[in-house]
Parts: sequence; structure tokens; C-alpha cells
Amino acid sequence: MRVENKIVAHTELGTVARPRFSETWIRRLTLLASFILLLAAWYAISLAVGSIVLPTPVETVEGIANYYSSGNLWPDLAITLSRVLATLALAFAISVLAGIALARSKWVDRLFGAWVAIFSSIPALMILLVVYLGVGLNDNAAVIGTAIVVVPSMTYGVWQGMDSLQPELSEMAQVFGLSQMLIVRKVLLPQTWPFLFANIRQGLSLTWKIMVFAEILGLSAGVGFRMQYWFQLFNMQQVLASALPFMVVMMALEYLVLRPGERYLFRWKKAKAQ
Repeated sequence: MRVENKIVAHTELGTVARPRFSETWIRRLTLLASFILLLAAWYAISLAVGSIVLPTPVETVEGIANYYSSGNLWPDLAITLSRVLATLALAFAISVLAGIALARSKWVDRLFGAWVAIFSSIPALMILLVVYLGVGLNDNAAVIGTAIVVVPSMTYGVWQGMDSLQPELSEMAQVFGLSQMLIVRKVLLPQTWPFLFANIRQGLSLTWKIMVFAEILGLSAGVGFRMQYWFQLFNMQQVLASALPFMVVMMALEYLVLRPGERYLFRWKKAKAQ
């Protein structure tokens, strides 16, 4: 009987372990295949339109090597990244305050709810030009202008998230005599963190794109400035070489910071599922 139990246990463990192992490798191989297909498509399009318009992956890597040798790679990345993080922090703070106010106050909703849609419909170029004319061509203008572009979409995310909270859970916690601090920690935060975290990820993806555009328009340093400089010289190899490293940095933030942070913050969901 014991032998049969061991065989059954061994068989059950084997059937449980194999899918995890195979799924992991399937996911990795699929990601590798996707990357190879992307490079193949890039190379095919480059051959079709010409390397002057779209350099090949090999030529782009050579351009990145030249970018690094010039000594401008790391300063440009640091400048643009600092602007992006400053803008994201400002936009997140404003959107959280605005979203909570819109969700919790009917009067605020009636007076300012339409502003979210109005500012979302204004072209980013117009906002950036107005801010540049008013503040000047400097870092503050780039941060403020980009934040104004990003805030409406982030505010809408917070607004919708706050509307999805379950007030009966807070009322139940108050009935059981929990303190306000415990209610915030154990009831409100677990409900709000998912959409706040999703808001940060969405805001980051939008912020860096608008920031590069803002740098192209009028700043004298950063990734966008470098792209605009090489575009004026009709050197698409260096244009791509200027953009690609910063895209890699943004992907690193996504996969090495945001996703691990999301798994850590929401580990209670996994534990609950088990």
C-alpha cells in the first residue's frame, strides 16, 4: 500500500511539475521567436525601402556604437530619464488628487468632469507650444507641458478606479471596530493599488513618448534633441541609434522594476488563489 502511495504521489508530482517546466520554456521560446520575427521584419522592410530611410539592425547597432564612442549616450539617457521621472511623479500626484475629488464629490464632478475630456482632446503639440511660449525653452517647460498632456488620461484611470471601490467593506470594518489606520491598510489600499499601479504603468508609457517629442521641439539636450539633430543631417542611422537605447531603458523599467513590483504588491492574490 505504501509503495502504491509513493508511486501515485510521484506520478502526481510529475504531472504537476511538467506543465510548469514546459510552460516556462514555451514562454521563453515564444518570446525569442517573437524577437527573431521582429528583426526579420525590420530587415525585410529595410531592404524594401532602402537603408537610407530605414537602416538595418546591423547598421543601427553600428550607430549605437558610434553614439557610445561620442560620449553623448549616457548623458542623453540620464537627462531624458530624469525629465520623464519628474513628469511622471508630478502627473501622478495631480491625477490622484483630481481623480479622488471627481469620484467623491458630485459638485466637483459637475464643475470639472468635462475638463478631463476637453484636455484629452487638445493636441499635445499645441499644449507644448503654449507652455514653451509661456515658460521658455527649458526643463521646467518640458516637464509641465508633458504633465499637462499626460494628466487627463491618468486622472480618468484614477476616477474610474475610485468608482469601483466597494464601500460596504469599509462599513463592515467599522462595524467590527477596526481603526482608521487598519481600514486604510487592510481595506482601502488593497482595492486601490491595482488601478493606481496600472495608472503608473500607463502614465510611464505615455510620458516618455511625449517627453521625447517635447525635446525634439526645442530643448538642447536629451534623446529627443539628439534625434532631431541627426534628422536635420538626414542621418537615419544615428536617429535610430539615438532612440533605441532609450527604448531599451524603458523596457528595463517595465520588466525589471514595474512587473516585479506588481508581483510583490499583489502577492496576496496568488496566495488567495492557492
